[in-house]
Amino acid sequence: MKITKNLPYLLCIGLFFSGLVAAQNNSAKDKKNSTTETNQPAIQQPISNSVNEATKKGETKDIDRVIAIVNREIITERELNSRIDLVKEKFKQMKQAFPPELTLEKEMLEKLIDDSITYQEAVNYGSRVPEYELDGIISNMALQKKMSVEDMRTAIEKDGIKYNTFRNDLRREIIISRYKEREVDSKVKISDAEIDEFINTRVKPRSPNAPAANTPDTINLAQILIPIPTGASSADLNTLKAKAQTILEQANKEADFVNYANQLSLTDRSIRFENLGYRTADRLPQIFIDATNGLSSGKLVPKVVQSLAGFHILKVLDLKLNSATDKNSASNTESIFITQSEVNQLMLTVKEGTPKEDTIRKLKGFSDQIRAKTASFTDLAKKYSEDPNVSNNNGYMGWISPGQVPPEIDIALRRLNPGDVSDPFQTEFGWHIVQLLNRRQSEVTANQQKEFARASLRQIKLQKAYQDWISELRDNATIDLKSPYSIKNY
Repeated sequence: MKITKNLPYLLCIGLFFSGLVAAQNNSAKDKKNSTTETNQPAIQQPISNSVNEATKKGETKDIDRVIAIVNREIITERELNSRIDLVKEKFKQMKQAFPPELTLEKEMLEKLIDDSITYQEAVNYGSRVPEYELDGIISNMALQKKMSVEDMRTAIEKDGIKYNTFRNDLRREIIISRYKEREVDSKVKISDAEIDEFINTRVKPRSPNAPAANTPDTINLAQILIPIPTGASSADLNTLKAKAQTILEQANKEADFVNYANQLSLTDRSIRFENLGYRTADRLPQIFIDATNGLSSGKLVPKVVQSLAGFHILKVLDLKLNSATDKNSASNTESIFITQSEVNQLMLTVKEGTPKEDTIRKLKGFSDQIRAKTASFTDLAKKYSEDPNVSNNNGYMGWISPGQVPPEIDIALRRLNPGDVSDPFQTEFGWHIVQLLNRRQSEVTANQQKEFARASLRQIKLQKAYQDWISELRDNATIDLKSPYSIKNY
């Protein structure tokens, strides 16, 4: 199992999906090699290659060593160190402190083992990434980075990464990601009874005649939000929580919270700053009211607040008492904040006699035109979309909340940054491409609570289902950890 060690080129799929850049290989040699991979993805054994290459160069002192054997695959110390370096580089870019070394090492080794088991399972069940599809994904990455594929390939090789190794790593990560979606995501179902129970227990009614003690009538609140992405693992949550704690510690040192939060959100796109303005208690989540209870104007909440939306760093900008406030106007339902997406969509229905490959190729052509700015999404949707509810609006779906659309669309959207266009994917209704126009944090109304509850329950169930699934795979796998990486050291 070979893991690329350069951050800009392996942050696209799985744990590092957001920052990958790539290039396209058109040489005959690569085509020959990749054809073999397409027909039968091999279970990789990189240690022999590492040893041979090092021996040829006379670099025996740097020979890699095996630290774990997972079924038929091996994991090397170099792979583990490369994965740790990726995470550390990400923290450096975010100007955040590293997690404890032992914690980081344990999390990355666990991730490598999980990925190895999943990949072998996927290959055994015939999961493949066709060569033409891999070429298209790499070309799209280059387009998104506004570079030619040849320039991207040159950049990859300049950093010491063999292009065939890059392609194999990317193919592997795609296979792992898709297999997890097929085996876990598609099997999670939410019943109406579960939704009702969630709303009754998680969104607690608050009596309009019984406001919280010591709560002002109006509070001006600002927050720094580190969102929790859908399907985040326990390791992801720990990383985000550590990041939030570091931001809180720095915010305590800043004289101007608003300026600091604005600058932070500009340098790190994963962070959001929101000035919520003056709000009465009924228009704030109960966890915000509890966290700010007893604080005076200008005070920072001393702890990171966690919600289903993410990790919050809260600052009380101002407090006002308004004796004229009509307590009876308060809502009986607690507010919730969710991430909404503004979306364009184009759909083609499945037609008898039309090969799936033809539909995919057609949609891929549309995506390429939109990325290259030779056609607009709305024009293509108006002309070609076969979903009457969308084509009548030139493909514009408007603002949608998690759970309002088929799960495959939610999955595609969470992979995109604003402005990006997805690759073709299938739902029960047909084949789609979507464009993410923008994201926002929105306060959920009573009419939206069921949709939000469904999405939240899905995220909770997905996390548990994935842990159960990977635990079952682990129980049926042979995992041999080599000293000093035995379990007792953790």
